[in-house]
Amino acid sequence: MNVLIIGCGAAGAAAAIAAAEQGHSVTVLDRNRKPLKKLGVTGNGRGNLMNNGPLRYYGDAAFAEAVLTHLPPAEVAAFLESCGISLVTEEEGRVYPAANLASVAVDGLLARMAQLGVEILPCTAAERIQPEKSGFTVYAAQTEYAPDQQKANGKVKKGEALGQRPLVLKAHRVIVAAGGAAAPAHGTDGTAYGLLTALGHALCPVTPALCALLTDPKPLKGLSGKRVRAELRLAAADGHTLHQSSGEALFADDGVSGIAAMQLARFYEPGCILHMDLRPGLMSDGSADAAAWLQNRRERLIRQESGDMPTLARLLTGSTQPVLQAALCRMAGLTEKEPATDGAIDRLAAAITAFSLPVTGVRGFDQAQVTAGGLLCSGFDPATLESRLVPGLYATGEMLDVDGDCGGYNLMFAFACGLLAGRHTTA
Repeated sequence: MNVLIIGCGAAGAAAAIAAAEQGHSVTVLDRNRKPLKKLGVTGNGRGNLMNNGPLRYYGDAAFAEAVLTHLPPAEVAAFLESCGISLVTEEEGRVYPAANLASVAVDGLLARMAQLGVEILPCTAAERIQPEKSGFTVYAAQTEYAPDQQKANGKVKKGEALGQRPLVLKAHRVIVAAGGAAAPAHGTDGTAYGLLTALGHALCPVTPALCALLTDPKPLKGLSGKRVRAELRLAAADGHTLHQSSGEALFADDGVSGIAAMQLARFYEPGCILHMDLRPGLMSDGSADAAAWLQNRRERLIRQESGDMPTLARLLTGSTQPVLQAALCRMAGLTEKEPATDGAIDRLAAAITAFSLPVTGVRGFDQAQVTAGGLLCSGFDPATLESRLVPGLYATGEMLDVDGDCGGYNLMFAFACGLLAGRHTTA
């Protein structure tokens, strides 16, 4: 049996290996010059491949849980190990290659595909899938490039595109694993959804996820590049909580990034507000009451400094950076030089507990790690990933209306989908 896979990311590679292990002839089309491009940079280059903790998915979370019931995380790990990828588990259940490099995972998957005789056609984009009586015809275009050139400084100049040639391929089974709309620089620009919507599948609108929040820049003056530990709450215009997260946040000139903020991006809606509780990064003694903590610091300073009332800046010295001190005072409607009176402390405590930023949007797909939305999962069988509309056609991973938190969840779902699809390409 001939199996054609569209896309050679995590899901596509897993599907290719699983189908080839069934004895099928497997061909993989990939838009990039090199396969598994996105996997090679995941986890800041370390390769956060999966997560052993509780499942954390959105969109059609029930579908994701069903997929991972049919192919549990332990089987994903066993598959990766079978490709020669040694794994280690770190905090919060995050699983990485033992070598701490995403590139070794890429190497392991490619080596296993080569061992099984999987054919990879690079620089090739599928344009249409035509169901036939005995399978499918896939129409594609392959871009041809001039040879790369070695420059005098040792760098390689990529050869320019020379043109495209059409390809017509026949297959008994087709697995679409072309990814979502996030990170188009790595070959996933959302155009592959059209391959399945043309065959009757419905698409849930897609939006960027796991990306920075854009906010009012005025409260962020001087904070760009500064990191804080915080508890974050994204609130709707009417005040109800859209989602919460905790961990590290990274300030930019025009917004907030870092994992804790990026987890909130998929829940953005117009008019929402980001409330940052900065106590975890300021109050190392575990105090819950910010006002009481500030009052205790004031009393200590008065004792140490001959009864003089400290300024607000002095009150915060040693607990946070001067630029954040200034931002907190601005948020409270105060100046750093004001005395730490009871009234000033109450206002400063409120700013610490709820450093509030109106959210104006999120970064675009070009800076997003994953896509929220996608093909409606009701159109696919979670046990096999086969289409309920077109027998012999499968969709996997980020193509579907499933996205997970940062921490390996999205790759784990992609691997599981690919394995199920590849193993169920039976006659």
